[in-house]
Amino acid sequence: MNFFKKNTLIFSFVLLGLCSTTNSAVFNTYAEDGSLFRSHLNGELASNIIESFDKKIKSKDAGLYLLEKARLLQVNHQYQESADAYKQAFEIIDKQNNRAKVSVSRLGFKALSLLSNDSVMPYDVPRYEQVLAHVAQAKNYIYLNNPEAAGVEMRIAQRIQREIEIDHQKELEKKAEKLKEKESNANTSSAFNVLDEAFVGLDPIAGKIKNSYQNAYAFYMAANLWEATGELNDALVDYKKSYELQPDQYIAKDVKRLDHSQIKKGNFVPVIVFIEQGTVPEKIENKLALPLPNGIVNIAFATYEPSTYQIPQTLRVKVGDKTMHQSFVLNDIGALAVKELKEKTLNTVTTQIIRATAKYAVQQELGNQLGAIGQLAGTLMNIATERADLRAWSTLPSNTQISRFELKPGVHSLQILGRKAKSEIMKLEALPNQTVFVYVNDVNDKITTSVSTVSH
Repeated sequence: MNFFKKNTLIFSFVLLGLCSTTNSAVFNTYAEDGSLFRSHLNGELASNIIESFDKKIKSKDAGLYLLEKARLLQVNHQYQESADAYKQAFEIIDKQNNRAKVSVSRLGFKALSLLSNDSVMPYDVPRYEQVLAHVAQAKNYIYLNNPEAAGVEMRIAQRIQREIEIDHQKELEKKAEKLKEKESNANTSSAFNVLDEAFVGLDPIAGKIKNSYQNAYAFYMAANLWEATGELNDALVDYKKSYELQPDQYIAKDVKRLDHSQIKKGNFVPVIVFIEQGTVPEKIENKLALPLPNGIVNIAFATYEPSTYQIPQTLRVKVGDKTMHQSFVLNDIGALAVKELKEKTLNTVTTQIIRATAKYAVQQELGNQLGAIGQLAGTLMNIATERADLRAWSTLPSNTQISRFELKPGVHSLQILGRKAKSEIMKLEALPNQTVFVYVNDVNDKITTSVSTVSH
C-alpha cells in the first residue's frame, strides 16, 4: 500500500498520457462507427467509407474493421474484394487465437484497462462471430465458383462450433463453484444481482434461442453445400444438427429426404434461398452505482437497446406468375448476440469490481495527496474513462431465413417479396445436375439478390 501511495501521482500521469495516445478507445465508443457502417449496408459504398477502413488496418481493432469491411463488400456483391478482406481478418484472428495467454503487451493493455476501460484492449473476435465470418467466406467462394474452398471454410466453422460446445460443457462444470464464490463475496454478489437485473428487459430476446454457442444457419448452409457436392453422409449429419437447434418441419423434410435416399436426380433442380435480414441490435452503454464498503463506485457495461432488436419478418419467394414459397427463420443472430453478451457480462463481474475499486482507490489517494483539487481530478478521470466497451461486428444480419424448393429444368423468373420492399425480377436458369443458391439481403428497406450454382 505504501508503494501505491508513493506512486499514485506518477501512475496517474502515466495513465493520462496513455489515455491521450489511445483517445478513441478510452474516451469514445464504437457506436458512431457502427451506425455509419450499418447505414451503408445494401447501398453504394462511398469512397470515404473504404478509406476509413484502410486507416484502421494497423490499429489494435484491425480484425473488427476488416470484418465490417468484408461484410459491406459482400452485401454490395463485390465477392473477390470481400474474400480478400476476410482473409486479412482471419490472419489477425488466428494470431489472437494462437497467442500466448501471457505476454508483455497483453499485460500492459490489461493493466491500463483496470484504470480506464476494456476498450483499450485489442478486440477479441467472439467465436460465434468467427463462425459467421467463415460461413460468409464460404458464400464468397461459392460465388467465385470455388466450392472446394467453400467447403474448407464450412469445415473451419464446424470445428469452431465443436470447440465452443466443448468449452461450454467445461464452463457448466465450473458454474456451481463460481456461484458459490459469488455468494460468499458480498461485493461480487451485489454486483452480480444488479447486473442481472439490468438485463431483465433483454431476457425475452435472449430466450428465443437455445444457446449462444451453436448456429443452425452454419449447419444448414454446410449441409446444402455437402449435398450439392455429393457428400451425402456429411449433409445428413449437419441437417440433423441444424434440426436439433431449430426443429422446423422444413428441416425435418431435408433429414427425411437424405435419410431415406429420396433425392430426385435429373428431373428437378434444387433451389436454396438464403436470406439475411436486418442488422443485429445496437450496443448501448449502461452505468450503475454500486455500494461497496469503502464507498459508492460506478461501473459501465455494454448492453443492447431492446427497441433496435428486429423481429424476423418472413419473406415470400415468387416463381413465375403464381407459385409462392414462404421463408422460415433459421437463426436469430440478434438473440444470439444478446444472449452471448449477457453471459459474458455476468461472467466478468469480478473484473468489474476490481476495476471500479482500483479507480476509486486512485481517486481517494489523489484527494489525500492533493486535497480538493486532487479529489476533483480523480473524480473527473474516473468519469471520463469509465466507458462501456461497445465494440461488436455491427453489420451482422439480425436473422437468417431459408426457402428451399425444386424446379423443373429451364428458365424461371424469381422475385423476393417483403412487407416493405421487393427485389427486382430476376431470370433464373435451372440446369440438370446443379444446385442453385440464391442469396438475399433484406436490409435498410431494400431487397437485393445474387444467384450462383454448384454442379453435382
